[in-house]
Order: sequence, then C-alpha cells, then structure tokens
Amino acid sequence: MKSASVIAFQAVVMFILIFVGYFLYKKKLLGEEATRQLSNITISIINPIVIFNSYQTEFNSDMLHGLLCAMALALAAQGILVAAAHIAVRKGRENSSTERFALAYSNCAFMGIPLVEAVFGSSGVFFLTAYITMFNIFMWTHGVFVMSSEKGGVKQFVKVLVSPSVLAIALGLITFFTGLRLPQIVQLPLDYLGATNTPLAMLVSGATIAKAGLFAGFKQRRVYYVQMFKLVIIPVLLAALFVPLRIFGISGTVINVVLIAAAAPTASATIMFSYKYGHDAEYAAHHFTVSTILSILTMPLILLVAELMTGLLVS
Repeated sequence: MKSASVIAFQAVVMFILIFVGYFLYKKKLLGEEATRQLSNITISIINPIVIFNSYQTEFNSDMLHGLLCAMALALAAQGILVAAAHIAVRKGRENSSTERFALAYSNCAFMGIPLVEAVFGSSGVFFLTAYITMFNIFMWTHGVFVMSSEKGGVKQFVKVLVSPSVLAIALGLITFFTGLRLPQIVQLPLDYLGATNTPLAMLVSGATIAKAGLFAGFKQRRVYYVQMFKLVIIPVLLAALFVPLRIFGISGTVINVVLIAAAAPTASATIMFSYKYGHDAEYAAHHFTVSTILSILTMPLILLVAELMTGLLVS
C-alpha cells in the first residue's frame, strides 16, 4: 500500500497548494489574465522541461522495454476512455460534447506529472511521457472532432507534432538513445525551472476553481454521473485489466503510472476547447472543479485497489 499512501499524502499537499491559488484569486492577488498566463507558461514551458529532464538517464534495455509497454497501455487506456465517453453520454443531449470530452481526457500532464514525480521520481515521468503522447494524439484528432463536429485534418495533426510536450519527448528520446547530455550550466537552470511545475500547476488549478465557483458544480447531477465514470468506474476497470499483465513481465511502476494518468481529473483543456468551439465553458469548468476536488480522494483509492489486486496476484 506504499504507492497509495504516498499519493494520498501528495494529494493532501496539492490540495493545500490548490487552496492557496483559490485564496489568491478570491483576494484578487491573482487575476484571470495572470492565471491564464501562468497556465500557458506551465503547459508550454515548464511541463516540457520536466518531460525533457526525465530522459536525462542512462540508456538501458529495461527502461526501453518499460517505455514501449507504457505506450501500449496508454493506447489501450485512452481508447477505452474514448469508447466509454461515447457509450455513457448519448449524442444529441444538451452539453453532450463537453461531457464526452470531460470523460475521455484527463489532466495527465498538469496533475499527472507532479503526482508521478512525487511517487516514482524521474523514471515515472519517463514512462508518463508515453501516455502524454497518446493523449495529445487523441485530443487533437478525436477531441477536436467531438467539440467541433469536424475532423481535425492535417493542420491539427501537424499541431500535435509541433506541440511543446511532443517536441520535448522527441528531443528527450534523442538524448536518451545517444547518451548526449547538456552541460551543467544549462541543465541546472532547467532543473530549477522544472521544480516550479507542481506549485504553478496547483495555483492555476485553485484559481480556476475559484473562478468557476467552488460549490456550483456539486449541485448538478449530470456532473456526478460523468465523473463517476471518469474517476471510478473506468480506472477500476483499467486496474482490473492491467494489473494481471504483471505476470508477463510488465513493471508495476509502468502500470501504476498509466493508472495515475488515466485516473487524473478532467483535463483543463475541456474549458479551453469549450471557449474555442462555442460550448458552455462554465459547465466545463464545473466538471474540472468537481473532478479535481474528488480526485484527491479517488486517485489514492485507485492505486490502493491496484495494489490489493497485485497482492492477490502474487499470493
């Protein structure tokens, strides 16, 4: 139960940081424009730095095997989430596009990176990059289709390829396979910047929750319905499917990293896509708020379930 207890502890720490962001926004010390700018900095600069830094490790066959396994599990997990979104949310009902997006896509980078880094260190972030890659490919193709009713097309696919996170993964892989390392005078500033990832991400999350209203989303039954699938049913299903794969030599760390990414709360991109494609952004913010708060309880529970399944498997 070590991973579950560590992630529970980290979730409480993050909740405190989220509350700081909430407090700063309410006291008008952190405005809407500043929150948006911090979000862009975190997504476009800090997250890619953390991803790149995770590849600054010696190449070995075990790490490569783990990365390939993580890629396969990430593809399966994201595919199951997308399928579940289309089954659980009927097409044509009010806010169906927002609900499908909120169910299918998680904050795997924004929330996933600090959690995985806290529990598994840089090696965990290394495996998490596989999920982030799949997430970006699905979101900028299927996600755009769901929110815009149009196919993503070549432009959206190119946008995936040149996104900061994917570029960081590509550069990181080059350094991983070739053994190239940045000089210390360059690497040290990157390490300092990467260390700001968790506090910045949580401050932005807290400010977003304050903007949407802390309790408004908890008054809507449809939010509970969607988040029941997002935070509990699908993660438990994935744990039941993935944990037995350990008998085939897939690392428990790889499986847990993918579970953390899939069980993470609704992606903040749900709000941005709602603004962009003319959906109810406030309703999207309610999903983000409720999901983020409830995930503080559900994510440790999912890891606990996975560890109990692992115990039964090896007993």
